[in-house]
Amino acid sequence: MSIEEPAADLAEHVRAAATGDKAAARAVLDAIENDVYELALRMLGHPEDAQDAAQEILVIVLTHLGSFRGESAFKTWVWRVAANHLARVRRGRREVVTFEILGERLETGLREEPSERPDPEAELLAKELRLRCTEAMLLSLDRELRIAYVLGDILSLSGEEAALVLEIDEAAYRKRLSRARERLYAFLRGWCGVFDPANPCRCSGQVDCAIERGLLVPQDLYFSKERPRPARAAIRRATDEVTSLMHVAEVMRGPSSYAAPDAMVKSVRGLLDSNRLELWRLP
Repeated sequence: MSIEEPAADLAEHVRAAATGDKAAARAVLDAIENDVYELALRMLGHPEDAQDAAQEILVIVLTHLGSFRGESAFKTWVWRVAANHLARVRRGRREVVTFEILGERLETGLREEPSERPDPEAELLAKELRLRCTEAMLLSLDRELRIAYVLGDILSLSGEEAALVLEIDEAAYRKRLSRARERLYAFLRGWCGVFDPANPCRCSGQVDCAIERGLLVPQDLYFSKERPRPARAAIRRATDEVTSLMHVAEVMRGPSSYAAPDAMVKSVRGLLDSNRLELWRLP
């Protein structure tokens, strides 16, 4: 949740919102908007695609609150609504990359000579490229494996909760998560200098070629412009995880989590405050 309020308080807001209480509905929106947006962004790979999908998900949630029966935690139910919607939404503009395409770009794009850009600009471009590269790795997974990985290792849901979200048994979920981890690990260990300093690839060394190819536009650093969420407390991982796979998650998770864009939040709140969005009222 974007605002860490007690589960009992959130449950009370949900019950009130389901009777048509708009103030309670705004509290529910505050509690879920960042999580929904981050899931959409990690799954679709571009902020504009993510914003459209997240807004649709939030509207579905707010207009179907009366169908939440409390059989799971409310946030689990929201994740399920989001996962089902993202499984059906049209492909994002960046869902065209594969590990093979990405590997070819990295192999042919690395430059050894230092950039002539000023240090602050070079650092910003390298940061943007790192964010895009790790996102491209996620997008190289098919959607089934991608959402399993995002739920488990990016958003830190437990195996039990992630299985509930995806409506599969826990053993099947763990199998999907394992396959996703193995594919990401195989790619990272062969290329990424962030993952292993012994690897040749450096984000700073890829910047010039990425710009020449039109893959990176200095005037449109959309990941760097994303509003970060407040730092979350580190979540202890399962003790039986292999250290190298934990490091994969650290690289893929990146330096920050993402907050819902102000424009998207304003749009949904505008719908909520108007007569165009009717909350599902309980009988």
